[in-house]
Amino acid sequence: MTRTLLVEGKKTLRVKIPDDARVTFGPFSPPTAESKYGGEKALVGTLRVYDGKGTKAKENILAVFTDVRGFRDLEYIEYEEQVATEEVRTVWKSDQNGYSSEVNGRTEKAWVADPALITDGKEEEF
Repeated sequence: MTRTLLVEGKKTLRVKIPDDARVTFGPFSPPTAESKYGGEKALVGTLRVYDGKGTKAKENILAVFTDVRGFRDLEYIEYEEQVATEEVRTVWKSDQNGYSSEVNGRTEKAWVADPALITDGKEEEF
């Protein structure tokens, strides 16, 4: 049997892992006594998947994903995000007295479960 993780970072991935796999999340390189954090690169989120057999000291690592911002188990964690959409329309009119404009708008909110419907995969910067 397997379970599916949604992994979000530079890329968004769906990863199938064994049911008994152990998953850890943390910095790529943990801090040491000599270097408190090991630099910016060492702090990026890293998801590790272990085979789950044996003791923690003897487990084989199955996968490592770096540049991870977050993850969730799709079977057990349901996720919805409230998204607002705004539609604005401007109508320009001209007559013998000149130009005028009329602005109409409406806003709707909806709960969306599919992350692909929320964004096109690109992060916006303001």
